[in-house]
Amino acid sequence: MNKSKKFKSFWDSLNPNIKGFLFILLASATFPIMGTIVKYLTAELHPFQIAFFRCFFGLIILLPIIIKNSPYKILNTNRLHLHIYRGLLGIGAIMAGFTALSLMPLATAVTLGYTRILFLVPLAMIFLGEKPGLVRIVLIILGFMGVILIINPNNDSNITYYSAIIALIGAFFVSCVKLTVKSLTSSESTLTIQLYYGIISSTGLIIPCIIFWDSISLFSLLLIFLAAVCGTIAQMLTIWGLKNSITTVVMPADYSRLIFAGIYGFIIFNELPFLNEIIGSIVIIIATMIILLLDQIKKK
Repeated sequence: MNKSKKFKSFWDSLNPNIKGFLFILLASATFPIMGTIVKYLTAELHPFQIAFFRCFFGLIILLPIIIKNSPYKILNTNRLHLHIYRGLLGIGAIMAGFTALSLMPLATAVTLGYTRILFLVPLAMIFLGEKPGLVRIVLIILGFMGVILIINPNNDSNITYYSAIIALIGAFFVSCVKLTVKSLTSSESTLTIQLYYGIISSTGLIIPCIIFWDSISLFSLLLIFLAAVCGTIAQMLTIWGLKNSITTVVMPADYSRLIFAGIYGFIIFNELPFLNEIIGSIVIIIATMIILLLDQIKKK
């Protein structure tokens, strides 16, 4: 038996939750690579440029898969208006997220990204008519107290209210995207959702990209392409991780993204967190983890 067969035999013998956990762990190590590249490039390029090429290259990566799987069938949809809505929200999310990366340490931007879970609760109240309950309300308040703890314009990381608000706006848009995608998945395939997002986001970002155009090197384009590849791989790993496993078991691995972001930030940008950032991050993680656990218990 060769090594590949041995590995396949070993992999097949693993519990689905262990497989899911490993997939999410790999996704958590891959997502911050994209963030690291974006943060590096914001020193010379406008976020609109980076966002456009990120979306465009993401679309290019998908095209071979789409061509292989009947493009006309994938393009067929009765919910174009919702795809447009999701695409515009995605543009808002990527622009706010990339701008936040240019204004604060990598690990802090990742931490504030977790507040998307805090926004999901009030959004579910408004659009789905859900009642959050006292515990969830307290956890939301606790989570945003963690954000306040992180903000300190006086230290070297210079995390201001402005930069934090940009990051929170990005997290809010991500929450809106998740709700929209949740609605779309009831009738649309994953490829259809991804294809329309690639088309709409690339189209929507062309004019801002031209307006804020700076000369771009082949090396920078290659880096953005690498970021798009990392983002696509990380999304696929996340889907595989959640496919046949229990969410409450595998999703805690997603918080390791903060550890990887901290390592990449230290190696590439020499970033070290201050005590208030560490405490604030812990508060946000605890609040969002409990909300996720409560949501899974409720579904059962």
